[in-house]
Amino acid sequence: MSWHDWQHDIERQFNPRAWETDADTQHERRRALSEAARGRLRGEYDIRYGRRPRQLLDIYRAGDGTAPIVVYVHGGYWRTGEKENQSVLAEPLARAGFSTVMLGYDLCPAVTLDQLLSEILEGIEWVHANAARVGGDGARIYLYGHSAGGHLAAMALAHDWSARGLPEDVLAGAAMVSGIYELEPVLGITVNELIRLKPGMVDRLSPMRHPPRRPVPVVLAAGGRESPAFIEQTTDFAAVCERAGCPVELIIVAEDAHLTMIPSQADPAHPVNRAVVKALHALAARVPAAERD
Repeated sequence: MSWHDWQHDIERQFNPRAWETDADTQHERRRALSEAARGRLRGEYDIRYGRRPRQLLDIYRAGDGTAPIVVYVHGGYWRTGEKENQSVLAEPLARAGFSTVMLGYDLCPAVTLDQLLSEILEGIEWVHANAARVGGDGARIYLYGHSAGGHLAAMALAHDWSARGLPEDVLAGAAMVSGIYELEPVLGITVNELIRLKPGMVDRLSPMRHPPRRPVPVVLAAGGRESPAFIEQTTDFAAVCERAGCPVELIIVAEDAHLTMIPSQADPAHPVNRAVVKALHALAARVPAAERD
């Protein structure tokens, strides 16, 4: 199907707050679980990686400093959200021995979506340059994002990192959960009052039109209780990644909705946690770039 087939119900299909009825409850659940996780983890907080007000990141160090680094990008439809309330996702990764960086970024409408994406690219560049501080291999960065963060991770996979003086293979893989990968329907829903997406921006900012630049392994997931349009975004982008040569693990978590996905991942046995940790262990088994002939 095309997203145009959802025009009769576009607000509910593409706006999780319109589809789900317990948004405030799930946000509070996520906040409480993240606060508890922060109390159990070793964290270094609010490190500045850029000039804009919200260009701050948190580091959760784990392991022996040689494994891939996870860079997590939070969601919130590019207009809300905060890194500290996603810490629940860092705990299963830390327990598995992987250092995690939670990126904060400025939000629409204070910045444009183009500027917001630029901040994410700056954050990844900072992690590569400061890998020793983070506690991992800066040549093997694994992106991880939920919702708008899934979109931003997908756009980073399409970026030409050599133009920034970084290795072309600096991004070793990615997990994108409940993302939105074709932006044209955003033009027709109420959240765009703050995002201020313009028709001329859609092509350059839609991952469906910009596949991964390299064939890295990706995990793509959505909740079975999300709107059909959001599930379709995930399955359609999985096909795009496969055509680009990426090994794809596609997961539909039957019991989860868009807003329950993160709180549910407090459980290390959650299907997304298992898939991400499995992918990270596979990357960790590779010979680090610094040790290759």
